Amino acid sequence: MALLNPPDILPEAMRYHVRALLALRQPHADRDELIGLVAPRGLTEAMESLSAAADITDAEPDDLRTGGAVIAGASLDALRSLGVVEQDGSRVMLSAAAADQWKKPGDVTARAMCLLLLDAALQAADPEAPYGAASGSTDLAQATVLLHTAGQSLRPFDRFESAPAGRSFATWQLETCGPDRVKSWPVPNKEQWLSFRRWAAYLGLARPVGTNGLIPDASEALIARLPALQPGDYDIGDFLGRCALAVPVLDGGALWRGPEAPAGSDAGILSGGLSVSLLQLEADGFMTMARPKSDTDRDSRILRLRPDRSADRLVGTVTWHATPVRRGGL
Repeated sequence: MALLNPPDILPEAMRYHVRALLALRQPHADRDELIGLVAPRGLTEAMESLSAAADITDAEPDDLRTGGAVIAGASLDALRSLGVVEQDGSRVMLSAAAADQWKKPGDVTARAMCLLLLDAALQAADPEAPYGAASGSTDLAQATVLLHTAGQSLRPFDRFESAPAGRSFATWQLETCGPDRVKSWPVPNKEQWLSFRRWAAYLGLARPVGTNGLIPDASEALIARLPALQPGDYDIGDFLGRCALAVPVLDGGALWRGPEAPAGSDAGILSGGLSVSLLQLEADGFMTMARPKSDTDRDSRILRLRPDRSADRLVGTVTWHATPVRRGGL
């Protein structure tokens, strides 16, 4: 099962399932019973809480209730695919890791669920899979890499298909992955594009802009995955290595690769997505970046936001403050 397909999967519906399993106080639950507990009313409330998602904002209440069971079933299957729940026949139970982390429904906050799903999604992606592979969260990881390596990182992708105005993700996939959208594109259609937008923003791997736009910015995911990094000074190469381990869809990470040669693949030039992420971390007070101490310092990187290099910034060291002050998000 791919995380972006079917597009009926909702993160909040997944959280409702986990809360319901904990509320039952039993070793396992019947699948149909569990879906009945979550849908339709629970799904209606979950979808209302996700009203910012462009693909559901225009839905009528009756549509939400009718689709509740479908969404509940797809979301439960996604939990199983990510290893959060296990299923034996019709019996569903929390995985050992989830059961150890949460003891009662109130423990499963929106933030806690987001962090768990981020960890699970990064672990479930296959770094060796060819582009277009549909297993686990591989499609999400591959689409995120494409988003982060597209260049012009501050120009949002605001549509799937090509159009006279705006920026099309389908056009970018055609350029990088070839013409076979079924076999080679991580996001082959509009429905999965909407699902990708929802997931990437929810997990902190991208940032929504305006009504439909999406830009690469993994600063939220980095904050979630770098809690143990001690404050202090780091050479830029060392710091980027830690970022790649924490969020492996970023430059140098196990999941970071283009179909052939990603934009920004030069070791000295960072991808647009990583450049935006670092600048956002600095703007939010988590760190400060400084130029190399000398012009001969080889351990330096260039942050690049624009193809014309007008916004290039040379960085040699990072001072990590670990300041938990954010404008919003995780």
